[in-house]
Amino acid sequence: MKKILTFMTMFFVLFVCILPVTAITWGDPDTGHTNVGAMLIDYPGYGWFPICSGTLIHPQIFLTAGHCTAEFYDLTTTPVWVTFDQNASSPSVLYNVVQAITHPDYYWGPQSNPHDVGILVLEVPVSGITPANLPYEGFLDDLWATKELKHGKDKAKFTVVGYGGTLEWPPPEIIYDDQRQFAVSEFRALLKAWLRLSQNQATGDGGSCYGDSGGPSFWTEPDGTEILVGITSWGDTPCVATGFNYRVDIPETLDFIDDVINSLP
Repeated sequence: MKKILTFMTMFFVLFVCILPVTAITWGDPDTGHTNVGAMLIDYPGYGWFPICSGTLIHPQIFLTAGHCTAEFYDLTTTPVWVTFDQNASSPSVLYNVVQAITHPDYYWGPQSNPHDVGILVLEVPVSGITPANLPYEGFLDDLWATKELKHGKDKAKFTVVGYGGTLEWPPPEIIYDDQRQFAVSEFRALLKAWLRLSQNQATGDGGSCYGDSGGPSFWTEPDGTEILVGITSWGDTPCVATGFNYRVDIPETLDFIDDVINSLP
């Protein structure tokens, strides 16, 4: 297992400047977000390996990042599965992926909106797991307008979840144990396509890093209901400062989701 992990780590480091491959840093094991899963491939001789995270938003729809569906694999040559087990490296239940759909306007380049959203269509509906709640269009804008994202010195908190590596410090080292974990990140900025969060440990925050791409950012309502408002996309190379999450509450994302759901048999 160490050989494949070393290879994937080198791959991430070499390509972080051109591919937004972002692990929960300073987080805790997660057993509550059962609708958050891992996108898996089976390396011959090495076993199951999670390459991205994502969220069940419909019994057959797994929402993830566009760079996960567009850059990492080809379904015709590399079969892909999804698991919602807490331990992704030894899954007990696997869901076969029959189609990977990337946003038609996805492009990772010098632009403010790369449309970094993708979907995996599962062969059979998932039962026993409640899909995540999606926001209405402009949900985060309304939170900004009502000043709910800023509370003086302490700003609003979001929960990020994923199966990526865990940053241990000191010394800085990313450990891959393929476990679903969560962390709490503090709001920093709301942009047209992005929700920017702080994951600075010095301020008590955690966040995302290598392997968490496609995982969710949840806003928690006063009654405890969680709303899926962001998709983990990219961040700083050492995973210690900032996480950028592609917004779910914008028409580019919501219309794409609706189109895919409406196309299901």
